[in-house]
Amino acid sequence: MLNEKNLPNYFWAKVVVTAVYIMNRTPTAAIHGMTLEEKFTGKIQKFTGKILDVSHLKVFGCIACVHVLDEKRSKLDPKADKCIFIGYSLE
Repeated sequence: MLNEKNLPNYFWAKVVVTAVYIMNRTPTAAIHGMTLEEKFTGKIQKFTGKILDVSHLKVFGCIACVHVLDEKRSKLDPKADKCIFIGYSLE
């Protein structure tokens, strides 16, 4: 993932956390179509033929915008900073 997006090697920990996050939320045939998160927590969400909601997943290394709080900017400053997406928050 780092090589694909030409990112420096010090982001390797973020890459691992992001890969695990995606793997835990992807169904696998090894546990009969369940996600690893469902298997670990025991909270099985029955698949009713609906497509799993993965709308929150983003491409690693894509351009992202982060909102700047009103207290940290003046009236004419931009409301967002341009960044690179490197992972998901656990909070």
